[in-house]
Amino acid sequence: MNMPKFLLRCSLIAFAPIAANAAGTYYTGNYQSPQNRYTQKNYTTTQGTVYTQGTTYRSGYIGNASQNGSDNKQIAQQKRHTTQSAPTETKSGFSLDAGISHQFAEWRMEMDQAGSLLHYDNIGWNVFDAGGKYVFDIGNTQMQINAGFLYGIQSGESTMVDDDISNGGYWYAGYDGQNSLGETLSVDVYGRAMSIGKSSGGDMMGFNVGFGLTDFFKWGNARITPSIGYRYLKYKLETKENYGLSVTTSNSGYTCYSNNGGDEVQCDPSLLFFATDSNGDVTAVSLGGRANVDVDGDGYADVSGILIPTGVDYVNLLDSFYYQQSGTSHSYEVEWSGPYIALDAVYDINQNNSVTGHVELGLPAYTSTGDQPYRIDWEHPKSVKDSAGMFSGLHLGLGANYMTAVTDSVMLTIGFTYDYYSISGADSETYMNASYYQDRYDALKNAYADAGYTEAQMLEMDETAAGIAQLKSTCPGWVCSDDGEIDSFYKSMGIRVGFNAKF
Repeated sequence: MNMPKFLLRCSLIAFAPIAANAAGTYYTGNYQSPQNRYTQKNYTTTQGTVYTQGTTYRSGYIGNASQNGSDNKQIAQQKRHTTQSAPTETKSGFSLDAGISHQFAEWRMEMDQAGSLLHYDNIGWNVFDAGGKYVFDIGNTQMQINAGFLYGIQSGESTMVDDDISNGGYWYAGYDGQNSLGETLSVDVYGRAMSIGKSSGGDMMGFNVGFGLTDFFKWGNARITPSIGYRYLKYKLETKENYGLSVTTSNSGYTCYSNNGGDEVQCDPSLLFFATDSNGDVTAVSLGGRANVDVDGDGYADVSGILIPTGVDYVNLLDSFYYQQSGTSHSYEVEWSGPYIALDAVYDINQNNSVTGHVELGLPAYTSTGDQPYRIDWEHPKSVKDSAGMFSGLHLGLGANYMTAVTDSVMLTIGFTYDYYSISGADSETYMNASYYQDRYDALKNAYADAGYTEAQMLEMDETAAGIAQLKSTCPGWVCSDDGEIDSFYKSMGIRVGFNAKF
């Protein structure tokens, strides 16, 4: 025998099983190659078991191996498809959600008849909120009870503007007379003012309770829960370091000018003063800048104005002045409370990530209680109160969150909040300082009595006494009321981060 050929044949026979297995061919013998010997997924068993390199054990006949593998693959694909398409059911039990948010807000209040406009702009809130939800089964229906609480403190400083110039003012007096040129003058005088201050140190608090039908509507991966409930929100804002300007203006064609017939009208402030001549007659005089006038006869010009009659002994420039209020000038506590209906939606992206949305419509009551400590003619600490009953206001609440799993029971949430509250036609009450007015009335009454006049004669002769008497008559209990006087709104938008835990 040729020795080289013999050795070649022995080598081929010895290495044939290894080459066959390495090529991925089915092998049903008792031999295992070294790379498969220590794997837990593939091991030697009875004849008829199918093996593939690196695959999991599966039982079956050799003739059906290809078909079984195809069937199992199809079943796995169907399971994966079912898992991705079916929405996750909300499990019964208790869950807790808590977070912090930074909100930007604005509150505005306007008086319809008086025209006064008050607004706090660029309010910043740092808010903590926490809420719990309990889901339970009744038959085939899931229901839930939820409750929440929030507390916030004002962040930084915001600006308050109390505007009676561009949007209102109060009637001061009316006068008829002639100026020094013999022109007839009929004038209505209005007081107008504007103050601007800083607001800080405010706080807010709120809560809600509700009842809903959990996952009542389902579309694909989305689950929607309708609910009803009650919501309460209260916030307090104060103003300090208030600076203001009060200007008395005359409202007549004599001191108001248009731009050549256009729609812009300019009225000169403080252009009206009243002078008493030697006969004691009061004359209304408009200061139009025509001449420098020596009013008191000391040889120096006192005012710039038109020529006025001789014999003038004093001039009253009314009540135009600048003022500063270093302490608390305005303080308001506002409440919105009432029922709501809401829809909460959950969309499952996958088993670890979801998106939630919230839409809420409420019909709250409104109450605003204000104190202005510098007003000595008003009561304190409650100077004004504006109110409207339940179902009078409107509240729109929106929210959205992205939720991602941190553990099997805890999720991180990131989202935003938006709220808009409004009321139209709320009633207003002003609480007058009874002792302030009554003391002045009694002092006048005593003075006139000492001079031999009756109270009735005093009311005919003295405008101050008559005004106090009229105020007492029209404001029973020294509380002046105006129906439908107040329009107000509050809006806020915030960014929120929190956690949701299921138990």
